[in-house]
Amino acid sequence: MYQGKSFFNDHPGGAQSIEIVAGEDATEDFMAIHSSDAKRQLADFHIGTLDEDVDLKQGDGPENETTTRTFLNHKKWKKIVLANIMEVSKDAKMYRFTLENKDQKLGLPFGQHVYIRLRRKVVDKVGRQVPEGDLVQRAYTPLSARDDRGFIDMLIK
Repeated sequence: MYQGKSFFNDHPGGAQSIEIVAGEDATEDFMAIHSSDAKRQLADFHIGTLDEDVDLKQGDGPENETTTRTFLNHKKWKKIVLANIMEVSKDAKMYRFTLENKDQKLGLPFGQHVYIRLRRKVVDKVGRQVPEGDLVQRAYTPLSARDDRGFIDMLIK
């Protein structure tokens, strides 16, 4: 466990970047986006280690609420499916991802961004696509309109 509060003022992404994962295991997220210098600084904020048998996850409510709730949940990663890639220029593409439900709104407040994380997929010996390599995480501001439903569009250069 780490005490991030004392780093709020110095964090380049601001306090919100730390608070958004409060009480969660953010190891993968941290490792995916931070430099080796930041990883070395982490030791200064270590306050203890949790027993692996302890389950800190709270109930997230019924699983069938995706039709009435917005897609995004700042406490939980969600899966999206790449539906289409449109070439905008030689070095920029528009990616359309589908949400869990075709009538679902994204639920992103104005002026905010979403984090996308992935691992490169390769084909294994039996022909299945499997993730390989380091987890990569980036922040993007969607191009989708606020009231669009069922998808999220992102321009990536």
